[in-house]
Amino acid sequence: MANQTTAAVVAAIIIIAVIAFAIGYYVKKPTPPPPGPTKVKIAFIFPGNVGDTAWNEAGYKGMLAFAAKHAGEIEYTWVQGVYDPAQIRPQIESYISQGYNLIVGLGFQFGKPMYDVAQNLSADQDVYFLAIAGAPQYISSRVSVADVRTDESGFVSGYLMIKMSQTKQVAFVAGMKVAELARSEVGQRSGIQYAGYDPDEVYHVDYVGDFHDVTKAKTETMGIIDQYNVDVVKAMGDGCQLGAISAAKEKKVYALMSGTYHPEVYPDGVLMYEVWHWEAVYEEWYQDYKNGNLSANGGKLYWLSMENGGLEIVNGITPSDLWSEVMDLVGKIKAGQIDTGFTPE
Repeated sequence: MANQTTAAVVAAIIIIAVIAFAIGYYVKKPTPPPPGPTKVKIAFIFPGNVGDTAWNEAGYKGMLAFAAKHAGEIEYTWVQGVYDPAQIRPQIESYISQGYNLIVGLGFQFGKPMYDVAQNLSADQDVYFLAIAGAPQYISSRVSVADVRTDESGFVSGYLMIKMSQTKQVAFVAGMKVAELARSEVGQRSGIQYAGYDPDEVYHVDYVGDFHDVTKAKTETMGIIDQYNVDVVKAMGDGCQLGAISAAKEKKVYALMSGTYHPEVYPDGVLMYEVWHWEAVYEEWYQDYKNGNLSANGGKLYWLSMENGGLEIVNGITPSDLWSEVMDLVGKIKAGQIDTGFTPE
């Protein structure tokens, strides 16, 4: 009997404790803080290696600068080495399935896959694309494209090259005749003409046909230097730039670098660096997304330029008197006083 009484008392105590705990939990449970703002998810896809000292690195550094400015607002990821269209579409679709709102592709080949994927999105999907160097024909309700005014930097490059050349024979070695590379050639020709020379007589262009073949770019650059007695080389395009500058260094001729600032590559021979700050375009596109312009008006064409600070010209070893002329040209280009040979649509 005593055991039964004890058991009953223990059970009662347990029941009372459970009830008290439950009451206390619900009465005293703290109010959870309101949820913070939802972060915008952004993905960046690079076609090559982000350490290439050229195209991919410029886009990557721009991404880091943009992300640092918006720390706490965005969640971002990136991938490199996605070059072929057959790779691009699955990568884009994977990011969409992971809930990414904004997807950036660094290369002319991203335009069509982005456009094709966009056609299959439902109206309630909050997804937009930016194809850097994409063709304007792919601009649509969800797809924007962006490019860089290399005609501006090209004009300055052409002028500087021919002014520094002793042989009055200069060259441009680039990956392919597309987008910013072809536009740079237009600007270079105009700059050479502005300096008083005929580009058909003093200017030699070689499109390697591949952005990543460093050896081929070096071999072809050395061939041009030898064949035409070239003493200044402008290089552009991922690994092609490394190959061309390597050839210039070996032949002890001047070079001009595109996309990034790397004085350690050829400290005694690079006359000028044109630096592309893609964060200027990322920022404008992001703000258009945030303020509803993309959803209301669709995609558009963005430009990286001298005017918006996205295209920077940095001196290497150009003499100060000639550099003053270069800076004067930059000022005139910004003021619209010089025809670079290209007019944006």
